[in-house]
Amino acid sequence: MRPRILASIVGVALLAVAALAIPLALRLEQDAREQTVTRLERAALAATKRVPDRVTAETKLSLPDLASDGDLAVYDTGGVRRGGEGPTHADIVVKRALAGHTNNGRSRSAIVVGVPVIRGLRVIAAFRAAEPIGVTDSQVRRQRITIVLFGLASTAIAALVGLGVSAALTRPLRRLRTAATRLGHGDFTVRAPRSGIGEVDDVANALDESAVRIGDLVERERTFSAHASHQLRTPLASLRLAVEAELLQPRPEPMAALHEVLAEADRLEQTIDDLLLLARGSAARGPVDLNDVARAAEQRWHGAFAAESRPLRVRVDRQATCDAHASTTALAQILDVLLGNALRHGAGVVTMTVRAGPEGGAVVAVEDEGPGILGDPDSVFTAPARGAHGFGLPLAAALAHAEGARVRLINRGPHPVFEVTLR
Repeated sequence: MRPRILASIVGVALLAVAALAIPLALRLEQDAREQTVTRLERAALAATKRVPDRVTAETKLSLPDLASDGDLAVYDTGGVRRGGEGPTHADIVVKRALAGHTNNGRSRSAIVVGVPVIRGLRVIAAFRAAEPIGVTDSQVRRQRITIVLFGLASTAIAALVGLGVSAALTRPLRRLRTAATRLGHGDFTVRAPRSGIGEVDDVANALDESAVRIGDLVERERTFSAHASHQLRTPLASLRLAVEAELLQPRPEPMAALHEVLAEADRLEQTIDDLLLLARGSAARGPVDLNDVARAAEQRWHGAFAAESRPLRVRVDRQATCDAHASTTALAQILDVLLGNALRHGAGVVTMTVRAGPEGGAVVAVEDEGPGILGDPDSVFTAPARGAHGFGLPLAAALAHAEGARVRLINRGPHPVFEVTLR
């Protein structure tokens, strides 16, 4: 990239120099020739003072030498040279001057100017001033050399500027490449450096946002992987118990046992699918009726609570709006964690209450009649606590956080109460 930037800048500089230098050289050449003509005309006009009022065959005039190795000659009305240096007889330029016209032209090797000498409205003679073309060409050559030198200097400056610009552009891009490489190797804490170049900084911002999103996704997957085993224990345990019970006391009709095992296998499969959706962040989100979610959780857990001879009650505040914006899959897993903990570690009646939140949204509370949390209640959602209700709560907290919700321990016990607050 750096050679291309340098070549582009130098190429643009060369085009700019050429676009300026060529017209300038042509203009300076024209100006040099015009200056030569003007200088010769002045010299001829100054010499007209030396001409008497009448020029005859006997008239001999002494003329000054031109400073630029040129020739100055005077001709009578017959076109014969009467003084100075030049052709013996008048050429076309002198003839036009004798006709009363100041004019100029070019011979093979000189620039020639003809100036008439007028006395009393009558042309009595004409001057011919000539200068070698090489004098003007030498001046034009020097001007062209100067232009070329300035062009080379401008190109050299453009090359230096190109080196600086290419370095300034490629340096932050190399740093971006290094940051992208580190991100590709799993360093999600990498942050791309800023260069002060708007477009490059936009890429750096996009890279940083990607690092944050990928880091969050990987961290969420790690968290879910670390706690997913808890969610799988319940259907696996139910499946194992059903198989062991059938092995110990086979029933006359094996189809019933097979149906029970198949139901537990379906539950296990559904749990795995839900956890994979949540881990990948692809679970659908939208308006959710918490009444339906609570009733579905009651149906899933009714048999397990009934097997333990423990009531599971659901209370819904009919006067409250129980709609929330979240993922049904995530809410189902959160409630499964809370109800599973209440079943395994709680006691007595378990009550699930759905009501409106204090600032809009909705709240789902799960309460049982057990002894509650032992140990530090502040760490219950970060690591398994000792005693009841310790397992699965970090997963529930992570799921709620991903949904913009919150799981809180309202009462540590006795009669512990957990609340899920949704926006």
